[in-house]
Amino acid sequence: MFEAGGFTFLIDKELQTQTGNVKVDMTYYGFVVESENPVGGGEGASCGCSSASSCGSAGSGGCNC
Repeated sequence: MFEAGGFTFLIDKELQTQTGNVKVDMTYYGFVVESENPVGGGEGASCGCSSASSCGSAGSGGCNC
């Protein structure tokens, strides 16, 4: 569990071992998650589980989150 900027973030310990440092950044459409070590998955999906995924806010219809 990490706290930054008034937000609390949770990440699975095993996933954190694979990804290394993780950065969450706000964008005009929602947020972007980037990891130090890229992980597989989410190819071709805007809301997948990849090392550089992005997702609009829930209910925005942007990626069915």
